[in-house]
Amino acid sequence: MIQITNDQIERVNLILSGIPGGAQKAFSSVIRRANSTVKAETVRQITGTYAISAQRVRAGGNIRAQVQKADGGVVGTVTFAGYKLPLYRFNVTPTLPIQRAEVKAAVMRGNGQTPFAHAFIARMKSGHTGMFERETGRSFPVTEFMAQSTAQMAGNEEVLEQVSEKAQETVNKRIEHEITRILNGYGG
Repeated sequence: MIQITNDQIERVNLILSGIPGGAQKAFSSVIRRANSTVKAETVRQITGTYAISAQRVRAGGNIRAQVQKADGGVVGTVTFAGYKLPLYRFNVTPTLPIQRAEVKAAVMRGNGQTPFAHAFIARMKSGHTGMFERETGRSFPVTEFMAQSTAQMAGNEEVLEQVSEKAQETVNKRIEHEITRILNGYGG
């Protein structure tokens, strides 16, 4: 959880009381910067925890930050949405379709790859490459292995803890920066 303490609020209001809208500008900027930190740090923590690249994390989900006025204050929100990512986007070998190759995959960094007995890598006519399994007794005999979504990975306790710490650091540093910036006439 990220917070601006009552002491910080009182301090900003006191120092910037002579500047119309000064505190509002300061808090808006602080929250905007904290939201940006949350977005960037979440991708960094996901790629440090999970065996997936930043490019694939960004491509597989929607990370959106907003700052808006609410109840006489400013509120920042960061939302994560998206669909389950194909397991193929994580640490999978082989990476190309090969007949009779043992397919292994790992979702978490630092964990060894797990073999999948009936899996295979294939490139579909659409150009999509993935990790699939044949299933007997089903109308569509091939299913793709799926992993977590970006939102689910962002919800990992370790990821959340690291992101919250970094965002709180940003809030604490930016408050001081914004006070100075507005007092020096750059709050325009």
